[in-house]
Formats: sequence, structure tokens, C-alpha cells
Amino acid sequence: MDKKEKLLTISIAAYHVEKYLAKCLESFAYRDLEEELEVLVINDGSGDAINAIAMEYVTKYPKIFHLIDKKNGGHGSTVNRGIKEANGRFFKTVDGDDLVAKEGLYHLIDLLKRTDADVVVSDYETFDDRTGQTLERIVMSPKECISGNSYVWSDVCQKQYFVMHSITYRTSLLKENPISFSEHCFYVDAQYCLFPVPWIRKAAFLKETVYRYRLGMTTQSMDICNMQKNCAQHEKVLDSLLNCYRSYEAIVDTATKAYMQKGCAKFFVSQIKIYLSFCPDKERKQQIVKLDQKLKKEFPAIYDAVANKSVRLLRKCHYHIYTIASIACRRAYGLKGVHYDKKSDL
Repeated sequence: MDKKEKLLTISIAAYHVEKYLAKCLESFAYRDLEEELEVLVINDGSGDAINAIAMEYVTKYPKIFHLIDKKNGGHGSTVNRGIKEANGRFFKTVDGDDLVAKEGLYHLIDLLKRTDADVVVSDYETFDDRTGQTLERIVMSPKECISGNSYVWSDVCQKQYFVMHSITYRTSLLKENPISFSEHCFYVDAQYCLFPVPWIRKAAFLKETVYRYRLGMTTQSMDICNMQKNCAQHEKVLDSLLNCYRSYEAIVDTATKAYMQKGCAKFFVSQIKIYLSFCPDKERKQQIVKLDQKLKKEFPAIYDAVANKSVRLLRKCHYHIYTIASIACRRAYGLKGVHYDKKSDL
């Protein structure tokens, strides 16, 4: 592999994305970026088809693309490996079934050349898997922040919570601190957003769309049926976020602490929604009550940071409206077959 330092490393998680990978890689295939850009295609144990697609780009653009073929370890393992192998001053992760916008990529690289920020936050958009049509642009840049400028992290972090698709980190921040993401596990994007936070000192914002996130695939981990199936993994990630907060709450500044509380609270609400999405029964209700009471006892600041109206109403009603909330949740997700024992005290 070419060990010359680059400006930006893109780590692409490639696991059974044969249908989409070529389009993903094509969004980085620009010869005038050969000196700045490094793209690591990390085949996470999904066979020769991924390697064949990746090698077409390695052969055609050897200064940009590099193939890493490894045993399956999940999304977290691809990010861990990407960080280890990265030669870029900055690091961004992209899923193999997504892509980037050309104009946004060029604007990002231009900003990275001159910024002193530890994290660069850009806008992103979603698009439909079937039609390719843009569905929504998600604005991540605070209105009062000037595109391209850098700001003290504690001055701006309370204005928005930044998601994986919007984030580009300074690579040294990831390499030089005790940051590692769970392997053989879904939902590590939440770790990616939170674990590096204690070491961020400056942030820059790019008011351009860089990441394009594909929606509409039933195989996606965020599909509610898959979230039900992977509920235990979601619980594992929630525990890891709470442990991260516990480890650093005493040493980070007040604004950063509040930011971490917000991130944990958001993921906690997602966990409650998974529980509510199952057919209502006593066991599921008890899971909600137990988890909420644990949060209140062990992490009162995160408990108070929960802003979701439905969860707050559940608490206010002492969970007596659990069955109604569960049915409403299932209907919102389009789930059928709401069966429960009306005689039971839910």
C-alpha cells in the first residue's frame, strides 16, 4: 500500500454490497484527487465478488483505492481496521451501499486543506433505493456558524447532535486515544458519534451535502423488524455509551458533558421504541420499567436529558399507558398482529 500521507482517508465497509459497491466507489474515482484521497475498501468476509469489484478500481486508480480483505467482524471491525490502516490526515467512514456527492466531496477536501478542526461536520441527504431520487437533505450545520470556519467545540456542540454520516474526524484523534468500536455488532454508528467526543477541541462546519444515504432496503439494520431481531445488540451498544459517559463525565467540560448526555438519551429512546414495537406483554413492559429506573438511579442527568414526549408521558403515567403506547408504536411502524391478553394487567 502507498504509505504517502494523504489528506483524507475514506474507509468503506463492504459486506455483501455487490449490487451497490461500484456506484459507491465511482463517487470517489477522480484522478485530480489522487494526491489528496485514499479509499480503503474493506471486505468484511463477504467473498470474492466484493474483491473483484474493488480490484477493478484498485487497478484503474492505484493511487486512490486499496483493498483490505479480512475475516468477518461486523461494521465496528471495519472501522477499527480502517483507522489502523489510514494514512490520511482526516478520516471518514462510508457504507458500501451509500455514496458521496461529487461537489460536496470537493468542497470537503478544500476545507480539510486549511482547517485546524478536530471534527468537520457537513450536511447529508437520503435517497430512495429504487428510484435514486433525493428524499431529504439533513442540515447539520448550525445556522449561526459560517461554513468553513472552525469554532471551539464547547461553544457549538449544544446547537446540534451530529450523526455518523455528517462526521469527518482528524485521524490522529482516533489513533492516539483509547477509542475502539464493538465488533460483531450492529448500531456501532452511535459509538462512532460519541466515543471520540471527549477529545474534540475544535469543530468546523461545511454547509454542503457530502454523504448520500440510501433508504428503502429491508436488509438495513434500522428496519424495525431487524431492530427487533437485533435487540440484544442494541442493548449492548447502549451499555457501552453509558459506560463511556461514566468514564469521562468528571473530566469533560459542562457543554461536552451535556452533549454526551443528549447522545445517550437519544439512543435510550431508540431502545424503548424497540421494546414498544413488540406485541405488548408483561415482560416487555417490565423491560421498559427496569431500564428506565436503572437510568434514573445510575445516570440521573441522562434520565433528565430524555426529550421524547412519548417516553416522558409513559413516565408521568407510571407506565400505565404502556399497552396503548405499544399499539400506537406498532401501528406507526406498520406492524400487524397486535395480540395481547386483555385480562392481564399490563
